[in-house]
Amino acid sequence: MGRFWTLVMATVVMVLFADTGWSVSRWFYTLGAGDQAGHFCPPGGTTCDIEVYWSVSDADKYDKWKICWKKKEASTWGKDHCDYNSKARKIENNFYVIPDLEIGEDYRLKLEGRKAKNGKWKCLLKAVLRGVDYSPWLSNGGICSPF
Repeated sequence: MGRFWTLVMATVVMVLFADTGWSVSRWFYTLGAGDQAGHFCPPGGTTCDIEVYWSVSDADKYDKWKICWKKKEASTWGKDHCDYNSKARKIENNFYVIPDLEIGEDYRLKLEGRKAKNGKWKCLLKAVLRGVDYSPWLSNGGICSPF
């Protein structure tokens, strides 16, 4: 079934937050396969640049995004991936082309939002980007919780 979602690029991770009293949806996605989707793997190269998007239904609570990534084999969910590789984005930019990911490897992704009211960063979403190449897919999404 993972390949089915790869083809339609609609892998969705729904996150429900009981502590807020509201259900919110948050997910990562890509726009398809190949360079038309923003992915670039140089011929004969060992790395790819992969374009990843995110959607956050309660985006009005945040004034900035931060996407973080780390090679899966070199990390666990308990480690803060933002200590290694991260990129802050303006609130209107809900995408990022992650550079220099090794072909064939899996990477853990984490999305944080900076709260507009107090300036503190909050983990919003975790997922795994699998099979880096022209047709990567997202899986094993997780909710953010203290470890």
